[in-house]
Amino acid sequence: MTIWIKYKLTMRKIIPVKIYNNAFINKNKIFLDNKNQSGIYKWINNINGNTYVGSGLNLTKRVGDYFKESELKRNLRPIHAALLKYGHDNFTLEILEYCKPDELIKKEQYYLDLIKPEYNILKNAYSLLGFKHSDETIARLKLKSISEEHKKILSSAHLGKEVSQEVRDKLSLAMTNYKKNNPLSTEALANIKAKTTEREGKPVRLLNIKTNETLDFSTLTEAGEYLGIKRQAVRNAINRRSIVKNQYRVSEL
Repeated sequence: MTIWIKYKLTMRKIIPVKIYNNAFINKNKIFLDNKNQSGIYKWINNINGNTYVGSGLNLTKRVGDYFKESELKRNLRPIHAALLKYGHDNFTLEILEYCKPDELIKKEQYYLDLIKPEYNILKNAYSLLGFKHSDETIARLKLKSISEEHKKILSSAHLGKEVSQEVRDKLSLAMTNYKKNNPLSTEALANIKAKTTEREGKPVRLLNIKTNETLDFSTLTEAGEYLGIKRQAVRNAINRRSIVKNQYRVSEL
């Protein structure tokens, strides 16, 4: 079964509320249509059919980050790498559904399970559950081509022994040769960076002061994506004990 046949069969179950076939041309319309709207969106690569599913409290702000080249390069995830490689004119953006903020996680999980998007690293909405490196990434991370001499050099360095310049040069050359012979793909690099970001993050809780409901996130980044703000803005809200969007109090778990 081809990618497009599989895609069409899945899409029979989904009727998006908005479809922007060329994200680059429709950029302004995307921002105008979705201002202050919360809901679920999907990116579709028009060339290979690969997809990404996400959610946003304010879709204009959330989707707007995908049009910022600096943001794509700073936080290089698979969908970011694909947008940089193929360009926004080769992507379709769909708004799958508008929903209330407290329904976002449930709705996002529904579409993740239904569509099984290729560009999503995490298979559970705002969760690390199910994270798994691709076979390519695992293979590339194995240092199978490092020589025994190289391993001894590394061992000496870790034991605190003095290492001569000659040995340092050999170490540098060995690493250079390894990277040259075992290059990581853009997608693999994006997966590694995303995993590192998630692993080093701190759990965050949002308290809706109007409904007294709470939402928990694995990292500051995830909380920021939900709120439609930057990671640093979430950190600032925690430090200053300020209210975000006149509705959410943020705290670390």
